[in-house]
Parts: sequence; structure tokens; C-alpha cells
Amino acid sequence: MRSGLWGWRIGLIALLTVGAFTSPSLASSRKKTVVPAGVQTPSLDAPKPKRKPLSFTLSDLDGHRVKLAKWRGHPVILDFWATWCPPCRKEVPELNAIYNRYRKRGLIVVGVSVDKVQGDGVKSVRPFVREFKIAYPILMADDAMLEALDLDALPTVLFINRKGETISRLEGRGRSGELSEAAKTLLRD
Repeated sequence: MRSGLWGWRIGLIALLTVGAFTSPSLASSRKKTVVPAGVQTPSLDAPKPKRKPLSFTLSDLDGHRVKLAKWRGHPVILDFWATWCPPCRKEVPELNAIYNRYRKRGLIVVGVSVDKVQGDGVKSVRPFVREFKIAYPILMADDAMLEALDLDALPTVLFINRKGETISRLEGRGRSGELSEAAKTLLRD
């Protein structure tokens, strides 16, 4: 039953996302970062409250299990996306450029596809990775992870410091260059 609920939720998110990008009134009023009401939106430079390190294990495209802890000690950009999500497709070139530019400085970009939950899974992700020449690691999300992170929009990007703590979250397609700016800040952290 949970898979059915996630399928419905992700389908609704896709419909709303497409609507937000085709409707001028929605696109201009759309918030980029979602935080609880009454809470100041933190910048990557702001002092951070103590957070528990994010921990999960997911499968890569070849079925190998990969732990996020593998990249502890590195700043990580964790991008949740789907092959059928138009704004996700637009983010890939910038994420590829960030990964290629900053990986020698220790920055890790990890794409987490939700196509296993809502879509054709690896069957649709492999050709997408080839088409977009994605150089960074790709993992496949599962229901449990999406629920644990309360993922409500695609794309969603988590910025994780060297300690494994999520320091910022961007939901929806940001403005051009926003991910690159955040990557530079994350490297300074």
C-alpha cells in the first residue's frame, strides 16, 4: 500500500511541478527552499544547529549497495530526481559541471533517482545517464528513504557537510547558477 501512496504523491508532485513551470503566476510565486512556517531560511554561511549525520544505504545502477557514510569527510551534494521530471533534466548539466570542476577538491555529487518508486527503475535511468553523460554516482531511492526524508518535491537537493550533516535543502529548480554558488560555499565549510 505504501508504494501506491508514493506513486500517487510523486505523480501529483510531477503534475504540480510542470504546472509551476508553465504558469507564470505560479512560477513567480514559487518558493525555492521549504522550511516550517515562522522559521528563518538559513543560508549555507549561517551558524548551523547540531544535526544527526544522514545515514542510508541504497543500490547503485548495478545493484551494489552503497552507504552514504562512504563519503563522510567530503562535502556532498545529494540530488533527488527522476527521468520524467522536466526541472530535474534542466539541473543535470549544472550538476555535471560542478562535479567535474570540484571533485579534485573533494566535493561529491550523488544523484538519487526516484524512478524505482515511480517509473521504470534502472531500465529508464541507464539511458538517461548515457544521454546526459552523467559523470557522478547514481543511486536508486526506495520508499523508506523518501518517507524518512519527507521528500515532497523534485528536484530536491541536500547539501551535506564533511560530518555528514544536512546543512541546507533546496526544493524545486533554483535559479541558474544557484547550485554552483552553494557548492563553493559547501567547499568552504
